Amino acid sequence: MTDPVLALAAAFLLGLGTYRFLAGRRRGRSPALLFTCCFAWCFGAFLALTAARAGVDIDHGTGLAGLTGMLTDHLRTGSAGFLALTAVALRRPEADARALRRRCVGTALAVLAATVLFLLARPREEGGQLVATGALGPVALAGYDLVITGYVAGCLVTLLRRTTHWTRRADDTALRTALGLVTLTTAAGLLWAAWGLDDVLGALRTGRQLTTEDPVSLALGRVCAVPLLAGATTLLWARAGRAARRWRAAYRGYRSLGPLWRALHAAFPQIALTTGRITSGRIATGRITAGRMPPADAELALYRRVIEIRDGLLILRRYRTAEDSPSPDGSPGEAPSTGVPSTDAAAVEAAGTDAAARAEAVRIAAALRRARTRAPDGPLRSGPPPAEPRLPHAGGMEAETRWLGQVARALRTLPPLPAGPAADRSPDAAPSAP
Repeated sequence: MTDPVLALAAAFLLGLGTYRFLAGRRRGRSPALLFTCCFAWCFGAFLALTAARAGVDIDHGTGLAGLTGMLTDHLRTGSAGFLALTAVALRRPEADARALRRRCVGTALAVLAATVLFLLARPREEGGQLVATGALGPVALAGYDLVITGYVAGCLVTLLRRTTHWTRRADDTALRTALGLVTLTTAAGLLWAAWGLDDVLGALRTGRQLTTEDPVSLALGRVCAVPLLAGATTLLWARAGRAARRWRAAYRGYRSLGPLWRALHAAFPQIALTTGRITSGRIATGRITAGRMPPADAELALYRRVIEIRDGLLILRRYRTAEDSPSPDGSPGEAPSTGVPSTDAAAVEAAGTDAAARAEAVRIAAALRRARTRAPDGPLRSGPPPAEPRLPHAGGMEAETRWLGQVARALRTLPPLPAGPAADRSPDAAPSAP
């Protein structure tokens, strides 16, 4: 019977280690990356063997009982050794060669000592248990378990000290969360390793131990696997979450500009940009329907809609009168309208943005009614022409989207505009492509 949680964790770790190893070819493989990949491979193979519980099948015909258990323990020892090597490499960016060599020699000696003790125990299988034979068999089997448990626990203590320190110093929330989960996994791994002392005591008392993991050990393995998977994917999910929040903000901004865009497009259909359909952030061949948002790229669609609104406001300048220009206090009169306030977004919001947006919506509505009833063949305004709309000094596209959205919401509360395009449909009314 295969444990699904451990099998899933094993497949994920093996795939993640391979992916990171292959991806490192382009940016170069640091010692810490190599040790992390080796840990993922070793621990993934260890979890796969533990999940399969295939000790009897693999041992059959080999002439050596407990072969699977010994391989599993060696993989766990190697995993712990690579974790300690990773901690050393990250602690010393220059990767102190002597410290790394000491760790490598320690891991090799632990594996060698465990193998010698296992062979000295001369185990045989009886009813799902390993039975040590010979006068030194029980002591050798207990020594084997003690070497594995002690070495794994020592490596995990080293890693736990480093991850605790890194977690306290992390500034980024996602990184702190990932390190916290790794710390939790390391603590659970210490409990898992400490449970191995039960095998040491059992071997000393009876000279026997199970060929597979007992239920408590499997439960502790699951406790290790779940936070390990979560910690390894936290940064990936954090990036996906940020992308989703950006898409949602762009989508909401796109929808909020709909009333203003539709009013301008109904009067000046030429503002719809004749680009191709948008796929994966690129402009491909073929036309898209005006006003339709490609769901795959809301940010590009929002940028397109803002450009089209700005083009419509440029055309609408021809139909503004002196009475349409706002004064500095927000009432019609002296200063020319820019279409977008020049102060930063925070100051605009603090000074009563809704009133300014409604005043701008009234002026746009008046100019649109004038555009639908006559062509600008006579002087429609007095004084200097209005300035071209421009981005705010602070905030950029986000501030302009917020302001145009407020104008669009105010425009919805006004009486409906007359239907139909503007009277001036000459080609020279179309704005130039940005």
